[in-house]
Amino acid sequence: MKKIKVTDKNGTTEYINDGEVVNRLHLMGHGLPERIVDDIEGSYDPADVIEHIDLVITPAIDPVLVSEAVSAVLDEQGNVVTPEVPAVYTEAVPAVIKKQVKLKAEYTVEIIDITAEHQLQECIKNRKAEYPTMEEFLNAYFDGGEVAVQTLQAKRLAVKQKYPKP
Repeated sequence: MKKIKVTDKNGTTEYINDGEVVNRLHLMGHGLPERIVDDIEGSYDPADVIEHIDLVITPAIDPVLVSEAVSAVLDEQGNVVTPEVPAVYTEAVPAVIKKQVKLKAEYTVEIIDITAEHQLQECIKNRKAEYPTMEEFLNAYFDGGEVAVQTLQAKRLAVKQKYPKP
């Protein structure tokens, strides 16, 4: 048997008695020690920021040489026959960067195995149901003497053996 311990960032703790819920929450990214969100001003508490992240979606592309420069061609008198042609490059493409922030969790979720605690409570409940009552004890003590008290004690020990502590 399991229960869920949910603690918010202020330290407030709450217990939920469904161990499967926490597995679903973790798969959805909830209850983890930290979370990453888009860096949108005002969408988070600045006190919760662990670090700012620049996520490169597309890297920058430097210009690429398409054709080399060609010098001017001159005739014998030094007149330009073919003008100089400059080198041709592609246009540079800037990187596409997504701004994100890593934040402290709003709450943490953990699974706590309470099987032993549940078994102990069940043992106590069963013992109480079968133990001699206080009225039986008082009657045995005041009216029956030591033999009656020992009989009740034997009954108590039999109940303890029947329902041992886990």
